[in-house]
Amino acid sequence: MNRFAISILAVILLGTSSALAAEPTKDECIAANESAQDLRQAGKLREARQKLTLCLAASCPGVLREDCAQRLTEIDKAMPAIVFEAKDGAGNDLSAVRVTMDGQPLVARLDRSAIPVDPGRHTFAFEGAGLLRSETTLALQEGEMDRHQRVVLSAVVSSVAPGGANSPQSVPPETSPRHRHDIRALAYVALGVGAVGFAVGIGTGIAAGDKHAALKGECTPYPECPSTAQGDLDGFHSLRTWSTAGYVVGALGVVGGAVLWFAFAPHSSEVVTAHVWVGPTSAGLAGAF
Repeated sequence: MNRFAISILAVILLGTSSALAAEPTKDECIAANESAQDLRQAGKLREARQKLTLCLAASCPGVLREDCAQRLTEIDKAMPAIVFEAKDGAGNDLSAVRVTMDGQPLVARLDRSAIPVDPGRHTFAFEGAGLLRSETTLALQEGEMDRHQRVVLSAVVSSVAPGGANSPQSVPPETSPRHRHDIRALAYVALGVGAVGFAVGIGTGIAAGDKHAALKGECTPYPECPSTAQGDLDGFHSLRTWSTAGYVVGALGVVGGAVLWFAFAPHSSEVVTAHVWVGPTSAGLAGAF
């Protein structure tokens, strides 16, 4: 049965059952039609559809009912629909799965039928007894009918309690790929800062070494230096200070970057140990990862 036929059937059923419910007034019919138009412009097709079914009541003016029926048909053609296929880790079908859309209940279980939703970007969450919660974000376009989306839900892992009884324990979801990407981006930044720090430390260390060698020639006997060598002596001390600072920044950057990187590596159970060595003209990072 196509979507147009479903719309006509809904109109017939509504007309049949309208006598059992309170009939809307003429003003309520007009308000429902106007509200439906505003909701349609805002992309809230599901809410617009509810308003249009109200102004199809027998108590509404005939011309208004015809207008609402036409708008309802247009909305049914524009409203996207999605079919969720839930599977477990072994590939078996799952039906006892609750689905929410943007935090609001959507369906209580899955039966492979098309679920009408509003167009746009939505976050769908899937939950079921003995299953780990899963989420996915999808963008749906107007008129996108019967889109199929497969969802795999992992079972809750059971562990043996100290008393010997099996107790189900939820396994916390892994860090989301986006969050992991952000952390590793920070790791790259930290490693880059560390590399720059080491470069400054090594460069100024070499310059300080050259300056120190020159001072040995000026200061006789060493380390007694004449006043004419005071400028070179101050330059030497300045370069040595910058070199030390560069090594410190480099060490902090490399260690910080390594911790951020390996803390979010796929095998988070691996032990990460590292140490940094710093010398007058060299530095490095060593450890077991």
